[in-house]
Amino acid sequence: MTERQHSMQKGYIICVDDQPEVVGSLLTQLEHAVGDACEIEVAESAAEALEVIDDLLAQGEQIDIVITDEIMPGMQGSHFLEIVHKRDRNIMTVILTGQAGFDDVVYAINHAGLEKCLKKPWDYDELKATVEALIQKAKIKRLNDRLAEELIAEKNKAEAIVHSITDGIIVFDGNDRISLVNKACTDILGCREEDILGKRILDVLELRDLIMLLVEASHRNNEVVSDEIVIRREENPAEERSIIAIAKTLRDKDDYPMGVVTILRDVTQEKELNRLKANFLSTVSHELRTPISSILSTFELLLQETLGELNADQRDFITMSWKQSEVLSDLIDNLIDVTGLEANQIDLNPSRFDIAQAAQEVADIARKAAQAKGLQLKMTIAPDLPDMIADRPKIIRVLKNVLLNAIKFTEVGTVSLSIMHQDDTILISVADSGIGIAEEHFERIFEKFYQVDNTSTREYGGSGLGLSICKAIVKAHHGRIWVESVLHKGATFHIHLPCMPMASKAVTEASQ
Repeated sequence: MTERQHSMQKGYIICVDDQPEVVGSLLTQLEHAVGDACEIEVAESAAEALEVIDDLLAQGEQIDIVITDEIMPGMQGSHFLEIVHKRDRNIMTVILTGQAGFDDVVYAINHAGLEKCLKKPWDYDELKATVEALIQKAKIKRLNDRLAEELIAEKNKAEAIVHSITDGIIVFDGNDRISLVNKACTDILGCREEDILGKRILDVLELRDLIMLLVEASHRNNEVVSDEIVIRREENPAEERSIIAIAKTLRDKDDYPMGVVTILRDVTQEKELNRLKANFLSTVSHELRTPISSILSTFELLLQETLGELNADQRDFITMSWKQSEVLSDLIDNLIDVTGLEANQIDLNPSRFDIAQAAQEVADIARKAAQAKGLQLKMTIAPDLPDMIADRPKIIRVLKNVLLNAIKFTEVGTVSLSIMHQDDTILISVADSGIGIAEEHFERIFEKFYQVDNTSTREYGGSGLGLSICKAIVKAHHGRIWVESVLHKGATFHIHLPCMPMASKAVTEASQ
């Protein structure tokens, strides 16, 4: 039954007295006073009244008030009200008597929730006021009970949802005490719910990284913070579990902090799978590199006619095979590099070099591709560029990848390469008049294997590794790479690299 239906339902008032004239008077006065709001039933004994009450309750009717005489044959009114109270604690009870003693009233209060005691002969106005007040009180009490039941049901539902989630959930209150954990969390932490619930994290868990994450989250304003932590269990310290912890401060409607909620995701298996995949890619790629190098060398010898003169058809076929082998060679290089990305490590071999000369080498390679598509390649290089101290082959690879990408995605117009400097930073930009990139892809195009068009029938080829490798190389040099674009109106890739010497030949960076 809905809340509206409950509010519209007429309640019942049961009047009990062994004197017919008394119940008759009560019936008349109550019908006059509250007859539009309630149904009135009368009985001349407690046993008869209980039958009426049981029938009404069985039919789902609502009994608001029971008014009874105290001194009756068979059962005293106070004991009768005790039984009524056990049937339904929301029924308001009233004793109507001129002979009830103090002890009887106290008994009724303690055992039957007695609300009112009216003495015979009663005053009509007092009776009316009492009944009207008790009707409202009964409605409010039932409403509160329904709301409490709904609240408990929602709480149980929320707890069931929380405990069914496969990620661990742990909630800390404003006093840093653990107020909620689910089963997945206790499985990850290797403890029991009863051992940590209600206790401070410092007292029950020796997880410094998790504690620092909670401290950081509590000082952030509506920001999500995350970190990877390692958990070792006491029963097996050699076994490590890699956990991604994500924390956010809980706030009330007035934006006052209430605690911190933390999600714990066990990524141990995923990391092991990634390690196996990286090892496989590394092994396969290195095994393929040697035969591909031999194939390319053979094609180059054939094209140089070292092994004999070629006719036009032979040259065309060998040239086509040589180009496809170069594509395959680039793909193998990408796979080897992405193996380093999976291990979050890029080895740098820094040296001093002229960035303008390196850019010119890349432009000479890219110009052939641009001319083949009828595009114009423009270069703007500042005359006073300082030397860079960086890994020259890797910087060339970044320039080559970004420039060839611009040519690949441009059908008509111009591709421009610009290199300037400001203070100790080299400013590189590659702009095109191609298809452009929608804003929602600006960040994702730098992810491994991500392509704007992921369909199997996409128009432009590629492995989706080039830009992710570029970002990793630039980041390893403590630089930045980003894109600005308007869809269908071209794109501009910006690369900022410091000129300062690299601190180490092996720089480890976390790829994103």
